[in-house]
Amino acid sequence: MNYKEVIDILGNEKKPVITVFGDFCLDKYMYVDAEKDELSLETNLTAYQISHRKLFAGAGGTITNNLLALGAKVYCIGIVGNDGEGFELINCLKDVGADVSLMVHTDERYTGTYIKPMRNENGQLTEMNRFDLKNFTYTPIHIQKKLIDNLKKVVNISNAIIVCDQYNENNCAAVTENVRNNLSSLAKQFTNIIWYADSRSNIHKFRNMIIKCNHKEIARIFNVNANTVNSDAALMYSKELYAANCKPVYITLGKNGTTVYDGADHKIPAFSVQGKVDIVGAGDACSAGIIFALTKGANYEQAAFVGNAASSIVIKKIGETGTAQFDDVIDVLSR
Repeated sequence: MNYKEVIDILGNEKKPVITVFGDFCLDKYMYVDAEKDELSLETNLTAYQISHRKLFAGAGGTITNNLLALGAKVYCIGIVGNDGEGFELINCLKDVGADVSLMVHTDERYTGTYIKPMRNENGQLTEMNRFDLKNFTYTPIHIQKKLIDNLKKVVNISNAIIVCDQYNENNCAAVTENVRNNLSSLAKQFTNIIWYADSRSNIHKFRNMIIKCNHKEIARIFNVNANTVNSDAALMYSKELYAANCKPVYITLGKNGTTVYDGADHKIPAFSVQGKVDIVGAGDACSAGIIFALTKGANYEQAAFVGNAASSIVIKKIGETGTAQFDDVIDVLSR
C-alpha cells in the first residue's frame, strides 16, 4: 500500500459533512478508590467510593467523536431520554462540536448508558462489572418516524451517513426493523451519498449500503465459532453478504486486521501495538476512519488502512472511550 498517497488524500481541502444516525449512549466511567472502601452499616457489604468520573458519548457518539477529531462536520440523529444521562450525553456531544439539533428527545425512552466502574488498587486500574441502562420495550412508532423525518432534513447536505446499530434487543432502540427498511429505501434513492452501516446483530439485513461488523458478529450470523473466522473465512462470508446487497463488506478481525470485499478480496493488516490495550471504541473508531477516508476520496482498500490506524490509536487509551486525532492517524500511516 502506498501510504503517501493515502496521506495526501486525507490532507486534501475537502471538509466532509457526515451524519451519524442511530444508537447513541453515554459511557460513564466511575473510578473506585480501593483504599477508601467502606463497610455499609445497612447491608454489611462493601460500599465502593468513587473518587472521580469521566463521561464520553458512546456508540454513535464514539463515531462522532472520532469524525470530529479527524476534521469532519457531524450531525447527530438518535434518541435521547429526558433524564440526567440524556443531559450529560448531549453536553458531551456539544463539547466536541457536534450538531445535536436533530436528536429526538423523549420521556418514553431511557438514555442508553454504560456505567463502567474502574477499580484503582495498588496502582492497577481494573474494570469491574458493567451496569447497562437500555430499553427493553418497542420503540414508539412516532419516535421512529421522527428519526427518519430528521434524517431527511440533512440527507441532501451529507456526504456520508453512518448508521450505528448498537443494541441486540430487536426494535427497542433507534434502528428498528421499520427504521432499517426506511434507511435502505433512502440509500437506494440517494445514491450520490456514501451509506454505511455498522451492526452488532443485523448487518445481513441492511440493503443498498456498505456494511461492517467484526468477526464475532459475523460468526453469530452464520452460526459458527468465532475462533474459526480468520481472514479467509471472513472473505467467504463477505461474498455471501455482497451477493445479497451488492455493496462492499468490511469485517474487522482485531489484531489480525480487516478484510474488505468489494468484488475483489482485500486483506488489510493491523498496525502493531505494544503494551496494554483496551478495545473499547475500537470498532467505532475504525468506522469513523473508513468513512472519513471515503468522503475524502480514498478507495475501499485505502479506507480500511485508515480505519485500522484509528483503531490502533484508541486501543492504547486505557480506562476511557478513546479518540483518534487526525495528526495521530497521519503519524501511524507515516511510519
